[in-house]
Amino acid sequence: MGALSGIRIIDLTRLLPGPFGTTVLADLGAEVIKIESPLEDDWARGLSGFFASINRGKKSVSLNLKKSAGREIFFRLVKSAEVVAEQFRPGVMDKLGVGFEQCRRHNPKIVYASLSGYGADGPYADKAGHDLNYLSLAGIAGVTGTENGELAIPGVQVADQVGGLYLAIAILAGLNQARTHGQAVKIDVSIFESALSLLGPHLSEFFRSGKQPGPAGMELNGLLPHYHLYRTSDGRWVSLAALEGKFWANFCKAVDRPDWELRLLGGAEEHEKLKREIAELFASRPLKDWEELISRVPDLCLEPVRQFSEIANDPHIKARSALVELEGNPGVRVVRSPVRIAGGEDKASEPAPSRGADTERVLEELGYSGEEIARFRREGAI
Repeated sequence: MGALSGIRIIDLTRLLPGPFGTTVLADLGAEVIKIESPLEDDWARGLSGFFASINRGKKSVSLNLKKSAGREIFFRLVKSAEVVAEQFRPGVMDKLGVGFEQCRRHNPKIVYASLSGYGADGPYADKAGHDLNYLSLAGIAGVTGTENGELAIPGVQVADQVGGLYLAIAILAGLNQARTHGQAVKIDVSIFESALSLLGPHLSEFFRSGKQPGPAGMELNGLLPHYHLYRTSDGRWVSLAALEGKFWANFCKAVDRPDWELRLLGGAEEHEKLKREIAELFASRPLKDWEELISRVPDLCLEPVRQFSEIANDPHIKARSALVELEGNPGVRVVRSPVRIAGGEDKASEPAPSRGADTERVLEELGYSGEEIARFRREGAI
């Protein structure tokens, strides 16, 4: 049994942010029923491996909420569930007639969680946006880039995925509140503000110092010589993150440069000079030589920058079974949840459903007859 066994989540989220968060809850044992339009796919289905990773272990019900019969089925689902999660722009669910107030009338203890780009109110509430927009407005894109001041797009969708994680956290908090107080809970999660929260410590430092940072201008984004990315002689990269004195001392000793240890006490000019010398050192040998050093000397805080093709062969990933193959999808592997609860059920290998795969089964569970289900199909409600 999973930690969230017995919790049913009606999931109307799409693309990456919401599905990423509800997959976390599915991995923990919740029954997640993905509501999809019978008229169009979740756009993420076009990326089959991508879609499988963030929708594994879920059920899919095809439902047209613009039809009265579709809304009737939806509300019967709501009565059977603990959570409704949606990812439309503010007001869309109300216009469809399935907003918080309508759901609360059918289930007085429902947890109703809305995830949107900018939140339920404010001047940006109705704006369209994507991950890069949120990172830009939050200031994260402005400090991500190279030493020459060029900005760079992060390699993963940071705002979208942290927004999904906040959605999952909020749902867990909402479930506790609904259980404690016996009342429906309305949740508003902003993807933009989720990204902004990641910048919190750095913004606080800015408000203290008044110093505007930029790419490679902060201690942990490229300013420090001992917290940096360096290129090897074969064009690969390593990450050096020897922040604490003991790790920096270990590194200096391991590369036979004890004279470097105290040079961190110098100013910006000394740091830049040291950075160039470290770069020359790493550029003198291929990655395999540095990997050999890493394997031989502990606590260097030095690691290779992996390519995707190398991740599956990482010994730690293998030992932890962090990648699992999807059932019925040979060769397709997904990342297991990093949360391991003793005695918990592992659902990571369960495949993502095809659109509407569970419609009839779920409707039968809700008490609908075969004749009613056939009528719903004729009417375009499912």
